[in-house]
Amino acid sequence: MSAPALEPLLLAQQRRGHRRLRFVAELEQAFAAHRAQRIRRRLPLIALTAVLFQLIYALLDFLAMPLQVSLSVLPLRLLALGAVVLAFFHCRRAHATPGAVVGVYALAYLLTGVSVALIVHLSWRQGVAMPYDGLFLVLLFGYALLGLSFRVISLCSWGFCLLFVGTGVVLDEPGREFAYQALFLLCANMIGTVGAYMQEHGQRGAWLNLRLLDLARQRAEADDARKLRLLAAASHDLRQPLNAMGLYAQHLVEQGGDAQTRSISARLAASVEQLGRLLQSLLDYSRLTLPGGVQARPHAFALRPLLERLLGEIAPEAQQQAVQLRLNSEACAVRSDPLLLERLLRNLLHNALLHAGAAELSLSAWREGQHVVLAVADDGRGLSEAEQALVFEEFRQLDNPGRSTERGLGLGLAIVRQLAEVLEHPLQLESQPGAGTRFILRLPLAELAEQAPRSSSGLALKGRILLLEDDDTGREALSGLLRRWGCEVQACADLAEALTALQEQAPHLLISDYRLAEQGDGLQAIERLREAAGQMLPALLISADLSPELHERCLPAHVIPLGKPLLPARLRQVLATQLQVRTAAGADS
Repeated sequence: MSAPALEPLLLAQQRRGHRRLRFVAELEQAFAAHRAQRIRRRLPLIALTAVLFQLIYALLDFLAMPLQVSLSVLPLRLLALGAVVLAFFHCRRAHATPGAVVGVYALAYLLTGVSVALIVHLSWRQGVAMPYDGLFLVLLFGYALLGLSFRVISLCSWGFCLLFVGTGVVLDEPGREFAYQALFLLCANMIGTVGAYMQEHGQRGAWLNLRLLDLARQRAEADDARKLRLLAAASHDLRQPLNAMGLYAQHLVEQGGDAQTRSISARLAASVEQLGRLLQSLLDYSRLTLPGGVQARPHAFALRPLLERLLGEIAPEAQQQAVQLRLNSEACAVRSDPLLLERLLRNLLHNALLHAGAAELSLSAWREGQHVVLAVADDGRGLSEAEQALVFEEFRQLDNPGRSTERGLGLGLAIVRQLAEVLEHPLQLESQPGAGTRFILRLPLAELAEQAPRSSSGLALKGRILLLEDDDTGREALSGLLRRWGCEVQACADLAEALTALQEQAPHLLISDYRLAEQGDGLQAIERLREAAGQMLPALLISADLSPELHERCLPAHVIPLGKPLLPARLRQVLATQLQVRTAAGADS
């Protein structure tokens, strides 16, 4: 039965109650299957206990009774033992129906009780004072452990107890002693029956609650999956025009013109960049709040290049605010997810620039035992203890009561806290009013062969670039910016056009959008172009959603992922390094 049809039945049954221990037909069938499944799970332990019970009493028969009496009751012991063994193998069969499982299981219990009742009477008839305690143990075993329904367990238990009493009456057992035994067993049976009713009533209520909780969980997971799909679509569809806006704004900035035009262009570029950061914050926060929305993919990597790149990105903004940047980092490697760690540190740095009111901002890393301590510190206004308890709250900005969007949305530190939890890096905040603020992370130390960093400063962009972008506006904006920087650009709208352009003239670098209108994605297109060129061309992949999974695919393919909207400074830095390497290799050959 589908979840939408099942939930109203469960809710209606919960409202009506189940004093008669019956559900409506659809739910009763499901509950019977649930009970049979529970019996199957408990069957090995129950069967082992029942077999040991029979074997121990069979041994006591031979030790405590004459041999003739022991042999006479042995067939009844074997009957009970055989019933248990056969029931075990029958109920373990995969194709056994729930009704057959419960029926055979109950029959084995009934035969065990009947055999013990007859063994007691048979021993008495032969002059052996067999105690009736074994029959009481069977009752206790059935009511407490078997897990049968109230009706079935009561019918079986009362059945062999009445058989015991009726046989004693027919055989004219000694009156007073037998009457006491019969009364004791019937009272024990009565207590067990009441307990069985209460137990099943509680089980049925718990089953209703669990099914409703399971349906709610399934609905929540489906909602989360829809939200993740919505985020992926929004990430691409919203960032696509935003990416083009940023590239066109950079065009205007670099074209120059009169003072007023330059001022407007600079403000436009700053506004587009601000809008991109706000959108990134909202999407990151939404994804982090969804279960499974972000998963860490840790591996070992060198830490210092990441820190240098981050400081290089914020250097222009820091210069505008007259904030000095300082990097104190040992050459060490850490084990973390570089993509998520970069987001975390970028948020900390931007938070310090926006809100700390600092004159100096430092990024430090040093070894401490088997960890690397990473600190982002400023010498700004600092935080009181009360403010420290609030800074990680969502949409909380202590120094922005007017909610100016130029100072962000108040999600930066909330994202930092969630990313630290995903990465399992302990995060610590140290601050005092007037003494600055320091955020400290502890990362696992890793072993990695050190590589000499390659400097790309001061290098002019020169080389041929093959650009694959199916969005007309984005393709025109990016190709125009690349040509302005001095590159030769072959801009293509699909893979077929790119393959044709590749045959005309081999490029030095490939740039592809990840989501393409045709079948396949940008990574697959890059592989096709590399195969056609017959060489491992450097490649950049531009994507609106740089998920850890995509980053993991890019690493073995030797493709550099860049997020939308593109930051011109970051793009130019990567191009300078890649084109320098490629053109230098071409000159050597």
